[in-house]
Amino acid sequence: MTLDERLAPLASSSLVTLVLDLEHLRFRWANAAAVRLWNTASVEELLARDLSDMSPAAQTRLAGYTARFREGQTAQETWTVYPGGKPVPLRAFFSGIDLDDGRLGILIQALSDDGAPEAERARSVEALRHSSVMVTLLDAQGGVLLHNPAALRAFGESAPFAERFVDESLAPALVEAVAQGQVISRETRVRTLQGDRWHVVEARPVPDPATGEAAMLVQHTDETELREAEETAEARAKLVAELAGALDLVEQQKEEILALSAPILEVATGTLALPVIGALDGGRSEEMGARLLRAIVERRSRSVILDLTGAATADAAVAEHIAQLVRSIRLLGARPIVTGVRPALAQAFAEAGADLSGVVLLRSLRDGIRASARGWG
Repeated sequence: MTLDERLAPLASSSLVTLVLDLEHLRFRWANAAAVRLWNTASVEELLARDLSDMSPAAQTRLAGYTARFREGQTAQETWTVYPGGKPVPLRAFFSGIDLDDGRLGILIQALSDDGAPEAERARSVEALRHSSVMVTLLDAQGGVLLHNPAALRAFGESAPFAERFVDESLAPALVEAVAQGQVISRETRVRTLQGDRWHVVEARPVPDPATGEAAMLVQHTDETELREAEETAEARAKLVAELAGALDLVEQQKEEILALSAPILEVATGTLALPVIGALDGGRSEEMGARLLRAIVERRSRSVILDLTGAATADAAVAEHIAQLVRSIRLLGARPIVTGVRPALAQAFAEAGADLSGVVLLRSLRDGIRASARGWG
């Protein structure tokens, strides 16, 4: 039998009767009472209506019913529909029905809710349906009495409350605490249809509005993005601290290497010697000079020997820097003595036009120490 043939006895019923194709968001059958409710000119006009503007919350709720229908169950609930933009509360009864193509449709039979909730209550019900906060009402033993659409999307219709949390001890602890009149709030990992998430969960005791018996209201707020952002910021801060520590260590090691390759030695009372070993570049020359000038002041040195015996070939810029260092030594009141100048380095001094007039130039560090002892310079 076709859908029309099966539902023909309800065509003239005063009970609003519709068949919804949830997959395509169309009505597949309607009686005269439904035409009057929606204020359409004919059944054909009502069946031609596109219902794609149905809210996601309503679609989720209806999709949740279909799982029950496949098991032969039915559902009933107060719904508010908006024919012509005006709210009409209905007491609706839902069951499954086979469509002509074999798919499962939803048979809706509704009557005006004479005990319709007051405006404030109706708004509260609608707000709960459209809220992004996941709300579940449970009985005193933790059995699910009601999910709002957001909770349905997160946990499904039949997922037990006890299996919702990664920490399996949390669900019974919440049930026990709420039974004692406590309100509990904590952040925890939960299992959802989209995978594990971080939720702030609040559980509080409430009366079941249908029976008046003790019940528990549980609300979930998804904090996953915030938690991940905090963890990312923390990881970045840790990385920055580690990099800063690494740079400090590199700088310390650099100074230690420089001290080994250009040690400042006190070779006699009031005399410092700086044996330069290895290649000289601008950066190393500046650091070496800063260390030497600081040591002259701290040790109140009268003579300073720059021994260049172990220095590799330097360019004109470095030769000029050494000449400037010699002038700085003089300005601090110490006598500069330069030893171990090799031919290539002498050529670099010449190319730089470095002025070493008045500076004692000797062959070796030993000669420089002797000269310092005799007071040359």
